[in-house]
Amino acid sequence: MKLSVVRGGGLSGIVTRTELATGALPPETERALRARLTQSGLLDLRESASSPDPTPDAFQYEITVEDAGMTRRVRLSEDEMPDPVRSFISWLESVPEREERVEAPGRQ
Repeated sequence: MKLSVVRGGGLSGIVTRTELATGALPPETERALRARLTQSGLLDLRESASSPDPTPDAFQYEITVEDAGMTRRVRLSEDEMPDPVRSFISWLESVPEREERVEAPGRQ
């Protein structure tokens, strides 16, 4: 499984990308990842759950999950993100094996 969280917008417009591949994880962390992903309900959301007119300067998220030949991409605005998804992203951003980088504005 591979996960990607791209966050853009806000006042500065900076785009950050956090990626995590299960091949880099210890087995117990991979199990936790899969459990937290299921609990978040992320895979049950529509592809674009954001309203067409998001709050100005709110962060926009694009979350991609690739697993067993399936790719699921969900776009959410910060102010409409369900708490379980927010919690999942926070956990993902704390996993030591993740990769993070900053990209040019407007890449989301």
